Amino acid sequence: KEMRKYSCFDVKTKDHICSLVLNRPNELNTMTRDFWVELGDALEEINRDSDVRVVILSSTGKHFCAGMDLGAFSNGVDDIPDDKKPDHARVGEVLYRTAKELQGYISKLEEIRVPVIAAVHGGVIGGALDLITACDMRFASDDAFFCIQEINIGMAADVGTIQRLPKIIPDSKMREMAYTGRRMLADEAKDSGLVGEVYDTQEEMLDAVHKLAAEIASKSPVAIYGLKAVMNYSRDHNVSDSLDFNALWSGAMLSQKDMTEAMTAHMEKRDASFDKMVDVKKFNESKS
Repeated sequence: KEMRKYSCFDVKTKDHICSLVLNRPNELNTMTRDFWVELGDALEEINRDSDVRVVILSSTGKHFCAGMDLGAFSNGVDDIPDDKKPDHARVGEVLYRTAKELQGYISKLEEIRVPVIAAVHGGVIGGALDLITACDMRFASDDAFFCIQEINIGMAADVGTIQRLPKIIPDSKMREMAYTGRRMLADEAKDSGLVGEVYDTQEEMLDAVHKLAAEIASKSPVAIYGLKAVMNYSRDHNVSDSLDFNALWSGAMLSQKDMTEAMTAHMEKRDASFDKMVDVKKFNESKS
């Protein structure tokens, strides 16, 4: 099933697996203004699609993504005559608002109800690293490398890498990468825990990731949603609060129907068949 047409992404769903593919290989899939807005729109569309149970985020061309297109995010102040330029506080405020907007697009990857698997190759640079740190799992081909690029252009990373990466790899290693802007190659990324596995080619990686996605899609979609919500909450809160959240989630969304089907299918040695999630739009229309 094909979704809305995007200029920076190809989005298709088949067998409950949504493929979200960066599709500007000639431009190294740089993150233009359209990229960011379309990322938010695509993730919102995916989240509303009751047929989707897992997302694979991949790319085309030489590099997964060469990071931010800085030309697309000029604040425009240099073009304003001196006597009409806003003061420093107003310039700072608009930069703050822009950073918050971009952070929000990245955070959507965590907020949608389905797991997101990043399958990367080539360069994962700057904002692209922010992007994949918000995914549930990451896998790489042998040619992949990762770089906190911002220090190399005289700025501090500000869209999510600094907050999420030390919860994935050791804090000391994250700081080394952030301070130096050096490249982390695929083998080191695996050893550090940034990626789960490294494959010889992109094709081999995508094949393995699709098999993993198919396995996830075969499970109860309600349970998968619950797992993602509880694991993300637990990562960011203390044990006591997280246990309480876990219990509340189970009390509200434990599906006896899905549990019965899962156990019956196991005993009968067959694949389980779960109902798709309720379509929000149809649900709202039925209530009106």
